[in-house]
Amino acid sequence: MLDNKNMRRFLRSLSIAVLLLPLAWSAGALAVVNPVHGYSVDLPVGWLEADNSNPDHIGFLSPNADAMVQIIALDADTAGSGHELAHRVLDQLGAEGEPEAFSYQDRPAAISELAFTTGGIEVQGYLVTIADRNAGFAILAFASIDSYEAAHDYLLSAVDSFSLDEESRLAPGPVSQYFYPFPAPDARDASIRFAGSRLPFAVDANEIDATEVLVDREARVLAPYGAVDRETANDAWRRYFRLIYRDNYMRLEPLAQAIGSRLEADRVPRVDYPEVLLSWLQGFDYVRTGGLADFQPPIACLATGSGDCDSLAMTYAILLHHLGFDAILMVSDRYAHAIAAVDVQGPGARFAFEGRDWLVAELTVDVPLGRIAAEMADPEGWLGVRLRLR
Repeated sequence: MLDNKNMRRFLRSLSIAVLLLPLAWSAGALAVVNPVHGYSVDLPVGWLEADNSNPDHIGFLSPNADAMVQIIALDADTAGSGHELAHRVLDQLGAEGEPEAFSYQDRPAAISELAFTTGGIEVQGYLVTIADRNAGFAILAFASIDSYEAAHDYLLSAVDSFSLDEESRLAPGPVSQYFYPFPAPDARDASIRFAGSRLPFAVDANEIDATEVLVDREARVLAPYGAVDRETANDAWRRYFRLIYRDNYMRLEPLAQAIGSRLEADRVPRVDYPEVLLSWLQGFDYVRTGGLADFQPPIACLATGSGDCDSLAMTYAILLHHLGFDAILMVSDRYAHAIAAVDVQGPGARFAFEGRDWLVAELTVDVPLGRIAAEMADPEGWLGVRLRLR
């Protein structure tokens, strides 16, 4: 494990400098946007900023300073393909690594496992390089050899939280798109029943597998936070759901568009969309996946017609967001339950969150929008979760 003195050697040896603009909504999590280059990153809870001066080269430290993430903006004149960028960075570091090319947001990218020595310290980790239209970016995530196994999921989670621009904040991250391309290349024609019709819903089994890999990884990242204070644990839960939401959001866009077109063709009043969607999802089978995550990603819920409370609530929120309605997730340790809540007019139970009163939506019982069991109605028993970066 690196002590603070050794980590300062880390920083000096790699000439790290940081200029961060925190996103206004985030209190405990380290979610930041680079004001010059426009990219953002949503680090695991408890990670810290490094030095603060140069937007071209920023860095973050793990809570015990034995792991690090750097994001380096490369001069447009020297940028090449992701593969070429990777070789150049590896050469500059004197690092061992073999880049594998992939596509991230239609940009050429590469990922490398790497090992190198810096300041006399042996480190191991990952390098992701992305050739943007006007520049290049290198994302380094590494830990001391002794800490690497424990830090591994956190490093991948940090890299996967990188978003090149505002648009990519709602698309799968770099690690997910390396694991399996997005949009999915092998989607098979299928359909899903909705409001008495069959809507097209292409399904790629490998894409579903990719989302499940992310859910399992983020569950492992989340697990240790259960032993810390309540505020920190709540921040960790919010980040957990944010990363799953982001990974699934654009995967559900084609179906959401088909649903919107169907409702419009049926002349369903727009104000009724949240109720129609709620009733449809309440008809899904109640299924728990078990395991550490015990969470089925939304695309899998739709492919199987099943899910449990939190997975169906997130599915509902994503579809509503695509249709232009604001919705949040609400989770409760006290009640071992999750629901959604929608910013719409109408009678029923409401919970206050971020200055608004949200109408509750119970996904696992056939009840109207705004209804919740009396024994779960105490607002103090619920944690509100904003699902996207703003």
